[in-house]
This record gives sequence, C-alpha cells and structure tokens, in this order.
Amino acid sequence: MRNRPFHSKAGVVLGFVSALILAGTALADEKSADVSPGVQRCFNFVWAGAHGHPHSRAGIMVPIEINDQHGYMQLDTGAPRTVLYGIVTDRNGLTDPTQDTLLPNKLCSGSYCWTPSALRIDRRKSVSSPKILGHLGLDVFQGRETLLDYPGRRICALGGDEQNLKITWSPAVVSAGSFFISGVVGPAHLDRLLFDTGSGPFTVQVFPEVWEVIPSISVPGGPPVPAIEGHAYDGTSLHVPGKLISGTVLLGPRTLISPLVYELLENLRPIVSRRGAAGVVGDAAFLDQQIILDMRDPARFGVIDSAQPRAE
Repeated sequence: MRNRPFHSKAGVVLGFVSALILAGTALADEKSADVSPGVQRCFNFVWAGAHGHPHSRAGIMVPIEINDQHGYMQLDTGAPRTVLYGIVTDRNGLTDPTQDTLLPNKLCSGSYCWTPSALRIDRRKSVSSPKILGHLGLDVFQGRETLLDYPGRRICALGGDEQNLKITWSPAVVSAGSFFISGVVGPAHLDRLLFDTGSGPFTVQVFPEVWEVIPSISVPGGPPVPAIEGHAYDGTSLHVPGKLISGTVLLGPRTLISPLVYELLENLRPIVSRRGAAGVVGDAAFLDQQIILDMRDPARFGVIDSAQPRAE
C-alpha cells in the first residue's frame, strides 16, 4: 500500500515486487481440464520467488507486451488500477520522463488483449528487475467473471457456462476498487477481507485485536513458526510475524485447518482501515485451488470443488 489511500501499487500490503525474483521465464505447460466449459480466453503466468527463496511462490507475474516492449507485470488484485513503473519504462523507452500517463496502442499477454486505456506512471516505485514493467490491478477484471487457476498457472475469462462446474460460492463485495470476501478467523467473523494477489505469501493478515486472541499451536522442540520478510513501498525491510493456530479458518468458501495467520503491521493498519478492510487475504490460502472472481452484480467468490484439496 501507499501512504495515499486507494492508489494502486504492486503488493497492496508489502510491495513484494521490489524483492521478487522471476523464478523462470517459460510459460506453464500444464492445463486443467476441469475448467474447459465456459472458458473463452486465457493467459499464463509464472511465479516469482522472494529474494533469497527463488523457488517460493511470492508473486504472480504475467508476461506482457505493451506496444513493442516485452516484460512482466505483477498481478495485484489489491491495487485498484493498472500502473506502469516509470523507473523501468522511462529507461527502456516505453515512456518519457515528462509523461504522467500512457495510452498504449497494444496491451496483451499472449493472444489475450485488453482494450487500451490510459495507464498511470508511478516513478516512486523501487523495482529490482528491468523486466518488471508495472502491475495489473483489479480494473482488468472489472465487470467480468475470471478464473484464477493456481495449479495450471493461468487466468481465464469465463464465458457464462460455468454452471457445468462444481463451484462453491460465497458472497463478495466490490467497493472503491477493492474485492472483499468474508471469513472467520478464530472468534472473529470478518465481512470485508481484501483479496490481494499482491500479498502472495500470506494466507490471511488480521489486526492485532484478532491476532492476539487466536490460540496458537506450540510444538516443544519444534522449529519456530516462520515469519515473512519483505520490503515496504519505500524499500524499508519488514518482518511480519505469524502463528500456527489451532482450529480452522474460513476464507470465503475455503476452510483451512491449523493454518498460519499473520499480524498486520502497525504502519499498514490505518491504510487497510481506510480501504474498509478487516484484514488481507493472499494467494497462499488457495495455491492448489481454482478460484473465480465474479465482479458482476452481485459479486461472488467461488472455489471449484474438483480442484485438489490443499494439505495444510
């Protein structure tokens, strides 16, 4: 998140893109036959690993062609808008330092293309790789039904025939450029959890009044519960504590057994509050699932039942 509310950034919570390493440039080969009904257009993605952990799944990176430039953009559903990173695009000639926006002639991932609209240019974002041109925000899904196929590493626009799939739905809310799902974390029933693919390594982050009262599991002599290291928008190193909890956590229609839950950092709490969110949900809760973001009215969040259940 930025200090200015409702503005886009890659990684609405920690800005992990500044510390991401592209774990590979080959597109995914595997496909999921489960989602063939209703699928019209798809594009693939690769995982980026966190710094020092190249095989981790810290961020969704989408191969992108903008005009004649090729690179990657992080998929960040926690960001309301799609944004270019001027520190990279000025250097490669895609943008000029005098520009505040760019209206591209072409914005595509493979054969999947978006109708071009003016993209804001952010020159404050620190980016470690010249391949990362910016981030794709929630606006790319606006008004449509979209499949995120984590095992197959692809994202698809659905064509309306998904009733042939076995899907468990839960209500969602679209407000102020944010996609909210409901959940139960410990004793707290939370109606507005921000779904943020920019917070990939996390299951769920909650405010301290929730995090502190959740009973945790302690294993004598066992390894410590890993914290997540990252970087804030300004490059400051961050340490995010987590705890392995007893019982279950419900995120939309997904039930996690004894998952890791993370505390929301102090400097981010007012920003998350201004977004109207009770916490933040990342990719880690759904890595072996196929999920659907339905941003039509009424909004819904779905999990395809035929996907493999995740071992916690």
